[in-house]
Amino acid sequence: MSNKEQEMSEEDYLKRHLNDLEVGKNQNNFNDNTTQKPVVEGTKVSDLQYFNFDIRELPCGQFYPTGTLFMVRPAQVKEIQAYSMVDDNNFYDIVEKMNDILQSCVRVKYSDGKIGSYLDIKDQDRLFLVFLIRELTFQAGNSLSVNTKCGCGEEVAIELSKDNFVFHDIDVKLEKFYNRNSGSYNFKTVNGKSFELTPPNIGLQKAFTEYIMKENNDKRNPNLAFLKIIPFMMNGRTSITYEGIKSKVKEFEEMDDISFQFLNAAVGKMTFGIKELKKMCPCGEEVHTDMQFPNGASGIFVIHDAFEAYIKE
Repeated sequence: MSNKEQEMSEEDYLKRHLNDLEVGKNQNNFNDNTTQKPVVEGTKVSDLQYFNFDIRELPCGQFYPTGTLFMVRPAQVKEIQAYSMVDDNNFYDIVEKMNDILQSCVRVKYSDGKIGSYLDIKDQDRLFLVFLIRELTFQAGNSLSVNTKCGCGEEVAIELSKDNFVFHDIDVKLEKFYNRNSGSYNFKTVNGKSFELTPPNIGLQKAFTEYIMKENNDKRNPNLAFLKIIPFMMNGRTSITYEGIKSKVKEFEEMDDISFQFLNAAVGKMTFGIKELKKMCPCGEEVHTDMQFPNGASGIFVIHDAFEAYIKE
């Protein structure tokens, strides 16, 4: 983990929670066979084509139950129309519009046959899946790229696609505490306490975001340390009420110092998601650049030069 990440302030965590544009270990690529075999699920959207997607390809793939299958489809025009109204200057609106796309285009299927929803998706997988949906939607072209320069002086266009994403590495100090059965990290501390931590899902983060907004509207300052840590301690939950959060705040504020110091450090090591973009330059050198939206978040599904592209002279 870089010094920059280690020094991330609690204010930064609150901002990251609200905008979810923190782009931040799996190296598999989209299986060519699965992209050719649409899955038609027996639901209300059974007439739409879903493509099987291996969860091991997700930044947080290891934290889903064994046998979990993601089914992803291209966005339809009505969904693109809704997303086109995203406010690039409103972090909350960006996250909500991305959630709407996931709600429409992603299904989660568990090994027992039960179908989950976008609320089960790990928060740090949101951005990866949004761009996967974009790839499926614009297969005929309309790529979205970031231009950067190689050390040789050549300008390289790096497409925002799954093949060019670099994930944050999982901190090696965490690995031995990972439990495959629970999809979480299990720790015991010197003060005799036990803690289970796992990346929170979208459902939980939505609940905490609503809590933040209510506190702000009521002119109360939310406990930032609480918001940073507690969502990671709620494995298996996809929702929590406002009163439930208030109860958790009380428990958190009564926590002993050793427990807080440990949890604060442990969660600080749990940076997942997309870290940067990479591509090979023709000279043979690997070029890296920061993850970014070249035309703003609204440009993910809205073609930037559509007027010029589609006008008939």
